[in-house]
Amino acid sequence: MLEITSKYMKEETRIISVCSQKGGSGKSAITVWLANCLSRENKRVLVLDADGQRTIAKLRAREIERIGLSENACEVLATDDVASVLDEHYEDYEVIFLDLPRMTGPDEAVMALTFCDSLLVPIRLGDSDVLSAFEFIKAAKKMGNIRKERGYDFNIFGVQNFRQHNLRENSDIDRYAEMLDITIFDNALPNRADFMRVGTMDCPLDYTSIAEPYGAFYQEFKKRYQIS
Repeated sequence: MLEITSKYMKEETRIISVCSQKGGSGKSAITVWLANCLSRENKRVLVLDADGQRTIAKLRAREIERIGLSENACEVLATDDVASVLDEHYEDYEVIFLDLPRMTGPDEAVMALTFCDSLLVPIRLGDSDVLSAFEFIKAAKKMGNIRKERGYDFNIFGVQNFRQHNLRENSDIDRYAEMLDITIFDNALPNRADFMRVGTMDCPLDYTSIAEPYGAFYQEFKKRYQIS
């Protein structure tokens, strides 16, 4: 089992994972959007891309090759060894995001959640998707309990991603939150094509058509996770 120690528990450094039990949830996109927005507020932010697909790291490399590196973008580092990178870089950043593989079992990726003080789970509403999220959230809470037993903070929330207007399930948000035993953000991320245009050095606030819904989500994120 990965060992968590007080070294990774400084109140001034946050370790957050946007994580899911299945691919295509939007976890990597949400991760880099949040990281870039915080970086623009002059916070020292690192994204550890520990997902075997290396989605964030590969896209960032292509963008740097094409347009260069934006000075306001978060840092991105690909790794298969989260613990070693945290040993080396933990004290250099105010916020560290872990982009982990989709969670399907009690492997090293799931155990890496014990490093995180906070999780955000992207959720598509609908009985089948919510039921598949149920087992993951239950496992994530077990990891959180390991932290709590040692006196460390742990927070977990859900956010509705790819929200479609007039979908019947939108009215069932409270029922799904109760089913999952999790608080779901009041502000969802809508299913809009313009989100696909946002790169790994961008922030959705730059795009007029999605700035309002994303801005509401981002402010709620900072409030719930107590990031000032």
